[in-house]
Amino acid sequence: MNNKSFWPLLLSLCTLLVHSCQRPFLSDDDEASRANWEVIDFTSERPIRGLHATPFEWQVITENEFARFDGENKLLEKRPLAANSGVLGLPALSDNTFVRLTTNAEAKQELEFHLARNPAEIIAVPVDSLAGPTDDFVEVEFQAQRIGVFSDDGTIFLLPLKVLPGRHYILLMFQVLHNVPHTSFTSVEVIKRINLTELSTDLPRLNALRFVNGNFYVTSQEGAWRVSPSGDVEKIFSQWMIDVFAYQGDAYITGLNSFDLHQSTDNGINWERLNQNSELRIVNNANELLFTQAALGLVYQTVGEDLLKAQNIIFPNDYSPQDVVYFGNTFFAGKHYFALDREIYMTEAIVVE
Repeated sequence: MNNKSFWPLLLSLCTLLVHSCQRPFLSDDDEASRANWEVIDFTSERPIRGLHATPFEWQVITENEFARFDGENKLLEKRPLAANSGVLGLPALSDNTFVRLTTNAEAKQELEFHLARNPAEIIAVPVDSLAGPTDDFVEVEFQAQRIGVFSDDGTIFLLPLKVLPGRHYILLMFQVLHNVPHTSFTSVEVIKRINLTELSTDLPRLNALRFVNGNFYVTSQEGAWRVSPSGDVEKIFSQWMIDVFAYQGDAYITGLNSFDLHQSTDNGINWERLNQNSELRIVNNANELLFTQAALGLVYQTVGEDLLKAQNIIFPNDYSPQDVVYFGNTFFAGKHYFALDREIYMTEAIVVE
């Protein structure tokens, strides 16, 4: 068992900001403010690659393990995952299914669909089998934020592939269906192929795939696209865009330039530049608190309601930002969870410097 428990940090001055739809957000200008962190009793062999919360439990995944916890942080399951000849990219998680990418003994990619509550149910798909009639070679783009993304209900999974000889990206839309208790797959099949011929594979240009307010979004160095669950695709930006997130009912998109933060109030059809310099880049919304990373794996910061200035979070005092990789945060049962390398820390309130 990890012997770390609570890490109180006494701060000088403090104002407690409480928004009606978000967890407490504290600044350090009040003597009563404290950064209270509790370490979860979880021993990980390898760095954590993702956290996810469902309505009933929260999940953690590494390259070779998957675990589930209840609302009291009691371990429900810890299962080994085969590393095969290597694990590529960051896995995609949903309430009932997760997807990971491995390589076999022949150095070929294999896509694995796993059930969250049945370790015996795995569907492995050789990526070579996803090639179209005119494709000489396809491979999953694993250098984006995640190898793919699920719709909110977990029934659609969007996967990016690089195609040769076309030297462009395609998006494959999988339909993922289960039995009623979600303990077995009834169908995992490709239902749509979307060609992004404008998006070249000459450089690793793909940034993120997101599902926001009922639609998929793809961001890249060559712009951004909005993809409906039925597979209709529309290019919505031509400049370098980074990430898409939801906040207070609207959709937002960040760009390479600090002045490229845009807002959509009509579900991604029209976008308006906010014309303010924002430090938001890679963004995660956890119970209406926004967390941003300058680059994938770097320290999380938080941003207030003005969406402009990133503030440093006071993490446990035995961690410094440059010594840790951060590949997961989530919100469950009134608490924030952060993955710091091989450990998971929990707090009820975020305190900033």
